[in-house]
Amino acid sequence: MLLKGALTLHLDPPDVQPLDVRIEGTTIVATGPQLDVLPGEEVVDLAGKWLMPGLVVAHHHLYSALACGMPLVDESPSNFPDMLAKVWWRLDRALDEESVEISALVGGVQALRAGVTTIIDHHASPSFIEGSLECLDGALGSLGMRRVLCYEVTDRGGPTQAADGLRAHHNLLAADGEKMRAVLVGAHANFTLSDDTLRACGDLARDAGVGLHIHVAEAVDDERLVGEPLIERMRRLGALLPGSILAHCVHLKPTELEAINDAGAWVTHQPRSNLNNGVGYAPIESFPETMAMGTDGIGGDLFTELQVGWFRAQEEGVPWAPERWLRALSSGASIASQLLGTRLGHIESGAQADLVVLDPIPGPPLESHNLPAAFLFRLSSSAVESVMIAGTWQLKQRQPVWLSAAALDSRAQEVAKTVWKRMEDGP
Repeated sequence: MLLKGALTLHLDPPDVQPLDVRIEGTTIVATGPQLDVLPGEEVVDLAGKWLMPGLVVAHHHLYSALACGMPLVDESPSNFPDMLAKVWWRLDRALDEESVEISALVGGVQALRAGVTTIIDHHASPSFIEGSLECLDGALGSLGMRRVLCYEVTDRGGPTQAADGLRAHHNLLAADGEKMRAVLVGAHANFTLSDDTLRACGDLARDAGVGLHIHVAEAVDDERLVGEPLIERMRRLGALLPGSILAHCVHLKPTELEAINDAGAWVTHQPRSNLNNGVGYAPIESFPETMAMGTDGIGGDLFTELQVGWFRAQEEGVPWAPERWLRALSSGASIASQLLGTRLGHIESGAQADLVVLDPIPGPPLESHNLPAAFLFRLSSSAVESVMIAGTWQLKQRQPVWLSAAALDSRAQEVAKTVWKRMEDGP
């Protein structure tokens, strides 16, 4: 396949070039300003539309895809622990196999429509643990999406559920030869994990040669509840591992953030979630250069996430130039490349053909020097027209190729009502 007439966007460093892109199988094999058409080659004329690498949500909770509009069972939460107990933990307990599948499909389609080709998910469904990752894998696989999965191990449901959470990883820990799926070992947060359970998470991850995916210092109370500095605790228990993802890190010191980077782990930033939960402003000026953007379950729209991050940083006086935010946006692809064992996030020969066609609103000329500003002030997910993953179109004209969005919407509405009813009836 030959994509002709595209204006290609490279995010880090910002670069805009008119290029044709040749794809064979799952891979980009050539790029150039005027590639000749080969005999029998399929040609797609992009007619000046923008072409960018697929985006990666570096920290997601697909299980929350049916949360929008759900009834509040108790009084409004007054703080973050209250929010967990009254909202999110009620929701995850109400999930069964059907609702996990529908949540993944709904969240996956939302993400596709925002130009996301890979989701790094952090899953919880205490009433449906065994088989939950296989369910997610099947749902996202049916959309053609790359995925990095884990189950959120925690002691909040007792030792049996914690053990079940560890076992949930076993079937999928083997490498995926097509480089479409990887697995990390999930852990909720230090304050819901005993020493023994956190150590067991680290042991499982180390034995499997993978990292952990865990919330760290999301709220100011985390360290007080544990009674020990969080990063020191993780290091003491063998849970600060290379290839790990530490989400939020709102209340860590610069020395702790440096220790994360030195360990070969990554930090993710979710500004909308931090604002929504009122947990404080993350010290991003001290975050490692490899910081990536997540959504924490608030949809899959990284355009909006990036813009909120920018404006919130401006309010705090953080001196980040626009191009630094594009680096954060592209870092997710660097993480996914390492975890999946392939090359993502580039439009060049040898990279995977994970590509997004943008049809933006009319505006000034797009050039390398103003590309960061375009992401902050001009682009939105509504510009996403089509999405290709591993050389196959998975979204065309904003519609998923392999399923009916209307049928999914109808089913999601019914399943959501059932989940909400269980939330009202449950403990």
